[in-house]
Amino acid sequence: MPLNVSKLAKVLKTINRVQTPNVFNASLPIKIEVKKEINPITFLIKLGNKEVETKSKIPLIVGKKYFAQIKELDSSIQISNLKEYPKILEQLDKIKTKGLDSQNKEEVLKHLANAKTKEEFLFFTNILLALEKKIHHLVIAEKRKALMQYKYSKNKIKFYAVFSHLGELEGELSLNDLIIYSPYLSTIALINRYKDELPFNVTTIKKEVKPIYQFSNSLLDLKV
Repeated sequence: MPLNVSKLAKVLKTINRVQTPNVFNASLPIKIEVKKEINPITFLIKLGNKEVETKSKIPLIVGKKYFAQIKELDSSIQISNLKEYPKILEQLDKIKTKGLDSQNKEEVLKHLANAKTKEEFLFFTNILLALEKKIHHLVIAEKRKALMQYKYSKNKIKFYAVFSHLGELEGELSLNDLIIYSPYLSTIALINRYKDELPFNVTTIKKEVKPIYQFSNSLLDLKV
């Protein structure tokens, strides 16, 4: 079969279905929000619906959101592998959509024209500007939202995807092979448990990842 968006949608939906362990511990990336600095190494963070104190050797910025790996010790919470929460996911959290494939430019323009908030207008403006650079976006909103950026190159599709429960991924999809990159070994291990659901030869590799198109948080920063 030729490479097409339906194959990418299959990858995105399968990975988004991956079930995380029902335990608070572990090593999968979790969103945290820094609420208060108690002293230079102790912070109050929001973790799910809870606010807890934690120590961090890395200075944290009050009001900032991060992906972090969490470990529960006897009397404290330890955080590690801290990464800034992606702007793309922060905007996606605020958007009401049943899904989107930006290959349909008319659909993007319709969403933009019907935007009811500044956040929605900014989100779809980013997607439209990316489209001018031949960078496409695929959004699904089932039990959890997930977003994929992708760009066609010779005989393959390069993509970046972001999930609220697994963090950021990069990848390359060719006719029969799928390579997935993640900065978290725990995310890689979990994806490996589900890779047989995908109709590709799947290889997973640990490495830092970044978006193909960097979303702006401000209309003033958008290059039009």
